[in-house]
Amino acid sequence: MLFQFHGRNCIYLSIIAVTVIYHSEVSEAADFNSSFLLGDAASIDWNSAGRKILPGIYNLDIYINGEWDGKYKIQITNEDKIQISREAIASLGITDVEKTLTDDTTGDWVNLELLTHGGELSLNSALLRVDLTIPQAYVSKKDKRWISPSQWDQGINGLYSAYNASYYHAWRRDGISDTDNIYLTLNSGLNLAGWHLIDNSVFRKNRANSNGYWTNNERYVERALTKFHSVFRLGESNTESNLFDNLRFKGITLKQEQRMYPDIYRTYMPVIRGIAKSNAAVRVYQNNTVIYQMNVPPGPFEITELMPSGSRSDMTVVVQEADGSRESFTVPYSTISDMLRAGSSEWQLNAGQVDIRNINYHPDFLQGNFSHGINNYLTLYAGGTMSEKYQSLLGGGAFSVPHLGSFSVNADAANANLDDGSHYRGQRYKISWSRYFPTQTNLTLATYYYNTQDYLSFADAVKINSLIFNGYSTNGYRRDKQKYNINLEQPLPNDLGKLSLRGEWRTYWNSAQKTRSYLATYSNSWRDITYSVAVSRTHYEYDADDDSYEYDESNYGSKKHDENQINLSITIPLSIFDTRVNVTNNMAAKNGKYSSLNTGVSGATQSMDYSVNLMDSHTSSQRSGSFYASWHTPMSKMTGSYTEATSYRQAGASASGTLLLWRDGLLASGQTGNTLVILDAPGASDAIVNGNTSMRTNRHGQVLVPSAAAYRMNNFRLTYDNKSHEGGAEILGNIGHTAPWYGSISYVQYKTDRRKVFIFNGELEGGKRLPFGATVLNKKHEEIGYVAQGSQLYVKAETLPNAVYVKFMDDSSRKVHLCILAQPSEEQGAHNECRIEK
Repeated sequence: MLFQFHGRNCIYLSIIAVTVIYHSEVSEAADFNSSFLLGDAASIDWNSAGRKILPGIYNLDIYINGEWDGKYKIQITNEDKIQISREAIASLGITDVEKTLTDDTTGDWVNLELLTHGGELSLNSALLRVDLTIPQAYVSKKDKRWISPSQWDQGINGLYSAYNASYYHAWRRDGISDTDNIYLTLNSGLNLAGWHLIDNSVFRKNRANSNGYWTNNERYVERALTKFHSVFRLGESNTESNLFDNLRFKGITLKQEQRMYPDIYRTYMPVIRGIAKSNAAVRVYQNNTVIYQMNVPPGPFEITELMPSGSRSDMTVVVQEADGSRESFTVPYSTISDMLRAGSSEWQLNAGQVDIRNINYHPDFLQGNFSHGINNYLTLYAGGTMSEKYQSLLGGGAFSVPHLGSFSVNADAANANLDDGSHYRGQRYKISWSRYFPTQTNLTLATYYYNTQDYLSFADAVKINSLIFNGYSTNGYRRDKQKYNINLEQPLPNDLGKLSLRGEWRTYWNSAQKTRSYLATYSNSWRDITYSVAVSRTHYEYDADDDSYEYDESNYGSKKHDENQINLSITIPLSIFDTRVNVTNNMAAKNGKYSSLNTGVSGATQSMDYSVNLMDSHTSSQRSGSFYASWHTPMSKMTGSYTEATSYRQAGASASGTLLLWRDGLLASGQTGNTLVILDAPGASDAIVNGNTSMRTNRHGQVLVPSAAAYRMNNFRLTYDNKSHEGGAEILGNIGHTAPWYGSISYVQYKTDRRKVFIFNGELEGGKRLPFGATVLNKKHEEIGYVAQGSQLYVKAETLPNAVYVKFMDDSSRKVHLCILAQPSEEQGAHNECRIEK
């Protein structure tokens, strides 16, 4: 036994207990034994309850309105002033501090009270913390998902490729030759010291092109400029402007990287401002649902961190004061795609040479655009394109009008000189409207474009000049005149479903072609069954000499025709063998006649998706049955399909995933992406990532995660499932974190214990048991285990030791005994008999 109690010991303990109880009743203050302190601190009288902290410099926690802001160096002066270093002010979660500093505020230290904007300051010396109570409007807002740039991970060097390879073979029954098709898509990257070389290419091969051919879509070098929240790009890429047509070009791109900003910066929501008379609770309602709430001290408050809730209705703000009184006001809310949050911006600059595929005209150009959110109701934007024979200037704005909705209006003036001597100078006008009505009618987008007869976009000018360069006529090049589209969504009351309407009208200047299309959809559900009905009508008109693929005289029999179609869809979920499957039926009728019927069954397991479909098409006189299945493995995603139809048979297979070559070798994943994370837990083989059984560590304990969120903290939990726990290393702290650059390769290492557990039965001479709790050592006298109850030895080692030492203490001296194993077993957890030799 470790402890022995005798009668005399019990008497002593009883006297001590009574004395402690007596003193606890008569004492007025706790007494602190200063002998536990080091240095001069031991000479201080710490037993005074009202003691103030001594002058000096301390590391104190600062709390702003009850929220921890950080640990800062704080100076306490002889006059009991609480000061913060001037260089640390920028790190405080307080805004507009410049307004609070007076001209005579000099030196390296500033009184912290000056930064409270008329609020309060208190020091808790016992907890070593400073509490600041500040009007909420002056507290900087922090996005909980956003990570400081100092924590972003540039990543390591490596070469990766996200691939998608597929092969299809078709056997024809109508006398046409069989066909083979091979497709390979590679989105690859080489990362070196923060620079990314990107290549996106496609390989195609069929019987007509026996050798196959490669098509390069993009190839460029990219570097994140995190200090400026922007990206530099050099090479072959595409412009990515929301104001101009996107073009493929060779050159330089410098653009703001929106992913580097907090989510509240990237998404439009109004800023809510108000004033609290006391400590108050502020709640924001939308459709009678609380979407945000916070407690604020007296003074002005500002809510800038709202995120869209999915509703488009106005917001009601309720301020409940400490005495129970309430005040409320309405904040109009309406948005459109061009709206930016107040204070946020977007910009991009492109310079280079146009390189559109199959176009022989490659002018140099400069193009840029800039947008800025002025306030809750107004966003302004502008842009321009400059080239030797083309110039354009665009300006506009998006604005929200209470009770009327949101509008976006812009005008683009362009001047183009073509190689045949013709000159075009025209304008393009655009107006968009978005409105949410009290009836829950959501007019998501109503857009109208109008181009004057002599307007050419930059893409139009490049393509027409290419026709001129190749000696072709430009009369057949259609130029847009008007385009109008509208989208309406209306939920019906009493769970009667939802109705949506869509329409589009389009005309051209130098063509009689016109298109008008309408689509009405009704959808609803009953229990788990979902169903929908869609009715569409499309009107086509063509030029008299139009021979484009859009017109088929043998099918329509006229240069003008209408196409009416009705589609009925119903999905019924079923449970078969404890697996959920969906049965889907789609029926279509065109121009009053039966068109097609498609019936399918689809389902999924943890590692497999599958579907079976039967189709009857009256339009193409085809009947077919098909089967599709995909398998998700840690190394790749593989699919297979087979179709049997009236006039053909087709079989296909594909594989997709990501490959990474790095300093430790080759890693593979069944998922695709370009922001990669390597998780490395040495010895922890077959561990799963975040509960995903199709993403497991390999035999070395490594796994590739190819789809991390850029500039956000990603958490990866490694765990064993019941099947993979045996034999794996113990993971010490199984959650890893990283906030990678976009397109980077991050490396996260876990601490693991690769030793196995072995159990021995041992004894002393004469059959005596080993002392409970004694330490077990290896030959190097390193601690590897202990003696448990029943004289059992628990040992942790990477391999089964052939000898161990048992170390224990008696009243006279320490002794070490050697334990020799007899017929040891390598199986983890096996019982191994051993004898003790002196």
